[in-house]
Amino acid sequence: MKILQVVPGMSPQYGGPNVALTDLTRLLTERGFETTLMTTNSDPSGRIDVPLGVMTSQRGANVMYFNMWPAGRYAFSMALAKSLFQNINNYDVVHIHWLYSFSSLIAAIAAQYAHVPYVFQPNGSLDPYLMKKNRWLKNFYNTIWGNYIIQHAAGIIFTSEAECTFADLHKANVPEHIVPVGLDWKDYAILPSQGQFRKQYPAVADKKIILFLGRISRQKGLDLLIPAFHAVKSRVPNAHLVIAGPDSEGYGETIRQLIGQFNLEDSVTWVGYLSREMKLAAYVDCDLYVLPSYAENFGATVTEALACEKPVVITNRVNICDEIEKAQAGIVVECAVESIVNGMRLVLEDPNLSRQLGQKGRKLVQQKYTWDVVLRELITVYQGVAVQ
Repeated sequence: MKILQVVPGMSPQYGGPNVALTDLTRLLTERGFETTLMTTNSDPSGRIDVPLGVMTSQRGANVMYFNMWPAGRYAFSMALAKSLFQNINNYDVVHIHWLYSFSSLIAAIAAQYAHVPYVFQPNGSLDPYLMKKNRWLKNFYNTIWGNYIIQHAAGIIFTSEAECTFADLHKANVPEHIVPVGLDWKDYAILPSQGQFRKQYPAVADKKIILFLGRISRQKGLDLLIPAFHAVKSRVPNAHLVIAGPDSEGYGETIRQLIGQFNLEDSVTWVGYLSREMKLAAYVDCDLYVLPSYAENFGATVTEALACEKPVVITNRVNICDEIEKAQAGIVVECAVESIVNGMRLVLEDPNLSRQLGQKGRKLVQQKYTWDVVLRELITVYQGVAVQ
């Protein structure tokens, strides 16, 4: 079977799910499913510097980049469109990621034209909370193009039961599948030794590290985390907040002002985007991982933290919260400052609970969220679609 993955952009600035596609593409190929990922050089700040129009190897994955014009996620790529129409009939299944993009629309049209089945994965783009942003523009897009992508799909892939439940599907009569985001267990089987992150950032050397790792975005709930952290410090004076991740929206300045209002400048360390190696070191050295999102279709950073045997505090808007709560692998809180405070204190003030959560979290990831497990489910979907 030959599989084509299509995604608007692969810049790390877009977050974890896009980066995870590299591993997905590589691991499918290793299992005998010839897989290519077609994408663009789109980046929030312009374009990434990559070879264009040729097959490249990215962590062992076959990736082809095409130029976007003008720059940005919502731009056009005539080169991508041409390649899709010329080559899409060489594939048995097309997997389209995200909704609001030229690449998603043109891939759906090309697949329909060539009578090649495709599955569509919204990656949170149908979440009611996220639909509120630019609602009139999204409604216009969906009326003309979005509904076309959805209605002609051979299947829709959600990363969690909650995402499926909450999705606005415009009454689509399309088969639905639940396939989580996986992680490569080889990256977590043997973790880095403790102390590497603390050595790199001396300000946190002897602190209790509360780690936030993700895009610096309004969606992620940092406006809740800062006042919650301020309250926690009154009970845990040596607590220190580390904020890691790309700030492609410029939202970091708003959070810096909020940090200043609470006089927390000396208790917060910004580290920006982290390499894979340093990201693992941050998880290993932290005492608690927090994701206070207003909306999260999956939460790949949560399973990464769990794989590193760390306790997590997440809001009930992170769509895998039910699975984590059922497995007693983390603390699920309301999307409110007081609730987040109580969750963080519960973990930081009880070392035994912290250790138990970490152990159960690592076990949960091994059982449900490694690529070895996830690919079995995804390949079943592909095979079912290909024979239709």
